[in-house]
Amino acid sequence: MTNEPKSSNQNKNQKRVIATLLILVAAVVIVLPNYVSKPWVADASQTDFSPPAPAVSPSAAAEKTKYRQDAQSLLAEIINVRDRLNGQSVKRWGELEFRLALQGIEVGDEQYNYGDYQKAIETYQVSLDQMKDLESAVLPQKLLEAKKISLTAIESAGGDSDSELAINMADLATAIAPYDKEAKMLADRAGNLTQLMTLLAKGRYNSEQNDLVSAKAAYEEAVALDTQHLGAAAALLATKQSITEQNFRDHMSDGFVALNKLDFQGAFIAFNKAGAIHPNHPSVQQALNQVTTEQSQQLVDQQMIQADTLAQQEQWHEALAIYQQLLLADNSLTEAKISMISVSVRSTLDRQITKLLDDPRSLAASPVFYRGTNLLADARGIINPGPRLRRQINQLDKALDASQIPVTIIIQSDNLTQITVYKVADLGAFQETSISLKPGLYVAAGQRFGYRDVRVEFEVSAQTPMESIVVICVEKL
Repeated sequence: MTNEPKSSNQNKNQKRVIATLLILVAAVVIVLPNYVSKPWVADASQTDFSPPAPAVSPSAAAEKTKYRQDAQSLLAEIINVRDRLNGQSVKRWGELEFRLALQGIEVGDEQYNYGDYQKAIETYQVSLDQMKDLESAVLPQKLLEAKKISLTAIESAGGDSDSELAINMADLATAIAPYDKEAKMLADRAGNLTQLMTLLAKGRYNSEQNDLVSAKAAYEEAVALDTQHLGAAAALLATKQSITEQNFRDHMSDGFVALNKLDFQGAFIAFNKAGAIHPNHPSVQQALNQVTTEQSQQLVDQQMIQADTLAQQEQWHEALAIYQQLLLADNSLTEAKISMISVSVRSTLDRQITKLLDDPRSLAASPVFYRGTNLLADARGIINPGPRLRRQINQLDKALDASQIPVTIIIQSDNLTQITVYKVADLGAFQETSISLKPGLYVAAGQRFGYRDVRVEFEVSAQTPMESIVVICVEKL
């Protein structure tokens, strides 16, 4: 009888223990999975096995739920910042800091996987702060630095390295801020920098050669290519100013040249053009006064005497120029008109004979030969020719004779090249041959299958012995 109560109590205790164990099992199976989440970056080698966890109180479960939600919120913000940084090419300007932040996130992931949400939050927050610092502080600084370096390289570019630096920095700026107008403008300018440098170098060279017109054209192209380039704009402005000063000096020089030639009208025009550039320049008014004074002082008979003297010396062109100037100033000078007729005829004859004597090779052409024969007849018809004309008659006569005397030319080849003397004959292939040609310029062309054609220009002259002409195709295609 005394053992029955004790047995009853034992049964009751066993039931309580079993019930408690069932409750714990239910908590492990049903409740605990709701408080465990997958990590931010899942590892494919990991399994879904979760070790049994002790029972948690409702308050602890709620706290963990809050920590887990906070961690997920941080992760969402981290992902947004991370994606923005990737979109701004963070690895090109903040790779080390960005990698450290990502490593911190991996540490947070491990803490998260072990359910230590509070530590994961702290770790995530550090990484997020690092990324935000990259985005808010480092990125603007890098952008500003890249734009500044690119701009400096553009404005002071002096070689390929500067051009490459400008392009790289502008590209970095556009990668950081794709919609930044200044960065896009720098990228466009940097892309044109090589061409711009070529134009600037061309402008400098032309300036050094005193070819200011060409220099101005080069600088204008440079400014049109890059309207923001300070150096190009300054060079163009300086060149324009130099051209203005050069034009002033040229007009003044032209005026004095015209005055020395007794071209009073030309002198007035030139000096007035100079005055249009610098209206109140004292030298302009002095020059104009000089023209007026000399024009009034010059006597027509002095110029007539000078022209007659030149004609006696057979300086026909100079004499003709004086008569033309006199008649330009006063067309009523009858004596000047009469004298100019004969001087003009002799000047024309002298110029035509001189032209033929300067290029005797042209006499090989029939029309030129006949024209030379007629000129020789006209020259011989002049009564009382002077020493110059007699010398020209003798030279022209010899040149006409020499132009019709063939000269034997030796042409050598390789017996494989087909040879043609343009406008003369197709000679074919040979080792060596001779051909008679009148004095003049000729072209021998060689052709051979599988080889590059050759051309040999040569001059035939009666006065100069000719060496053999060699025409051989030697360069294979």
